[in-house]
Amino acid sequence: MKKSTLFITTICVLLVILSGCGDNSTHTSEKSNTENPTTVAVAVLNNYPPLIYKDQGQLSGMDYDILNAIAKHENLALEYKEMKFDGFFAALQARQADVAASGITITDERKEIVDFTDVYYESGLVLVTRNDSSIETFEDLKDKTIVATNGSTTHEMAKEVAAQYDAKSKALKETDTVYLDVENGYSDALIMNRPPLLYKMKVSGDNNKLKIVGENLTIDRYAYAVSKDKPELKEKLNSGLQKIKISGEYDEIVDKWLSE
Repeated sequence: MKKSTLFITTICVLLVILSGCGDNSTHTSEKSNTENPTTVAVAVLNNYPPLIYKDQGQLSGMDYDILNAIAKHENLALEYKEMKFDGFFAALQARQADVAASGITITDERKEIVDFTDVYYESGLVLVTRNDSSIETFEDLKDKTIVATNGSTTHEMAKEVAAQYDAKSKALKETDTVYLDVENGYSDALIMNRPPLLYKMKVSGDNNKLKIVGENLTIDRYAYAVSKDKPELKEKLNSGLQKIKISGEYDEIVDKWLSE
């Protein structure tokens, strides 16, 4: 009788141990999926509001929020690398970054060296002058200087507009210095993407010194640039983008940053 009791007790103990092991295995698997995300190096600007910029020492903006929302859905750990725009594509080719994000426009030339995700926003370029400028039309640009950000589509457009209207163009490395160049009278006009320009004018309030001349010069499609040797990452970003659009997170983020 004692042997039977001991046998039954032993069996029960074993069942409890095995049951506990089974539970631990499941939790470990789920925990592992959360604790071991794929690390992704993201090249960004830190001075391009409202898309991405530093706010009290922390990155913020629409691109930042969209990428972080995608990362949560796709188990990605994003490591942001702040650099100048003209260094983005070299960083992707040199594998110093996996993704670049800061209102990047898709162009055929860029497609030759990097891949792009699905489009996440459509915008356009605009011509901008000081409020007190005599420039009211593109014809008024004759002999004037147009400034833009080096390495960007704004610089390419500045050169095109300058050639068409007998003006001069120049490029600066930092977006915020492009604004200052016109505000301080060193250049007569600038070319800028509409969202950051509207945001700057909005937050400047009564101190705004800039105005838009004419209509949009282009219709631009924003996407995230991805290293060509990271096709799986591109698919994850597209998958995450689709998920946040379906969930409504995408609309909430865009409304937060770009509502007029």
